[in-house]
Amino acid sequence: MAEYLFEQFLIGISTGAIYAIVAIGYNLVFGVMNVLNLSHGAVMMVGSFGVLLLFYLGIDNFWLAVAFGIALALVTGLLVERIAVRPLKGNWWNIKVATLGAAMFLENFVTRLTDGRPMPYPRPFKPVYYTIVGDFEVSNVQLFLIACSLGLMVAMMLFLRHTTPGKAIRVVAQNPDLAQCVGVNVQQTMVLGFALSAALAGCAGILNAVTFGSTYPFVGQFLGLKGLVILIVAGIGNVRGCLIVALVLGVLESFSVVAGGSQYRDLVAYSALVLTLLVRPHGLFGEEGRTGREI
Repeated sequence: MAEYLFEQFLIGISTGAIYAIVAIGYNLVFGVMNVLNLSHGAVMMVGSFGVLLLFYLGIDNFWLAVAFGIALALVTGLLVERIAVRPLKGNWWNIKVATLGAAMFLENFVTRLTDGRPMPYPRPFKPVYYTIVGDFEVSNVQLFLIACSLGLMVAMMLFLRHTTPGKAIRVVAQNPDLAQCVGVNVQQTMVLGFALSAALAGCAGILNAVTFGSTYPFVGQFLGLKGLVILIVAGIGNVRGCLIVALVLGVLESFSVVAGGSQYRDLVAYSALVLTLLVRPHGLFGEEGRTGREI
């Protein structure tokens, strides 16, 4: 029993790490541009299908296909920013409707190409199981997913705190006008935030597809909603809070499946959202506020 619970714990950590990548992608765009990008989930889906597209074209190289999938997600995200976000010049509601429309277009376009059915997904290598303690086994695919997910999260946090472009993103998130006064190119920084968010979305979509062995056109709706839940529960703009909440949520979901079945998995996430909004409307870790625009 202990071995089984530990296995579920690892599954929860792996799932939570993917959720964290999704939430951090939301945070990058919301923090820098004050835009809630509702096409983020669809961009994840595009990244996962980009891998399948290269295999369909006869290029049987998983790592090259992953690079293509991430690049396709990045280009898709930049197109959304250029077509559906930038022309609206910060109009909050219009941008939400425009990005939602972009998501619907992408999902229905891929549905027409695939007939909407789940597509089997390739694995990076053949699964090999290692015995750790007693009857507990862990596969090399599980270890790969955990390492990639946690590695991406740590890399993004280090990027935001210890690199010049990352610091520029944080300055623009606090106050675009002051950032421009100290020499930061605000428009380029906003595009960089959108590009990083889209690349993270592609990674999350691919990792999720490898985890479950398949992908489908509307998978982004599920992942996108979980990312929004984490964003709200942690506190909008709080990257470290997103990391903690995502890992805890992944583990809770995994154990809820053990305790009551898969039908209770989503109940945990959305119950946490409702309770948080009732007790702490600004999130468990608080929103990272912006400075005033007038000086």
